[in-house]
Amino acid sequence: MLIKNIVGAIIVLLNMAGLGYLFFIGIAGFFENHDADEQEGFHNIAETGINEGQPVVIDEDIIPDEDDLLKDMDLSDLDGLDLDDFD
Repeated sequence: MLIKNIVGAIIVLLNMAGLGYLFFIGIAGFFENHDADEQEGFHNIAETGINEGQPVVIDEDIIPDEDDLLKDMDLSDLDGLDLDDFD
């Protein structure tokens, strides 16, 4: 008897879930159809020609030269480095 009640409860819950899903699909379709009419004006964005023909400015000071990078390094600490230790 307990198994019949459990199976019956599962069937009722699945039926309720299916009806809820169908209700959701119906409501979503209803709003999709009615929102499409209202949203037509939002998709038409006027294009402006503000940036047409303006040159692109590249700031070359951002990329430092290699000489500047090596000038700031102190290589005297690497004199006593034994490279055989890294094998």
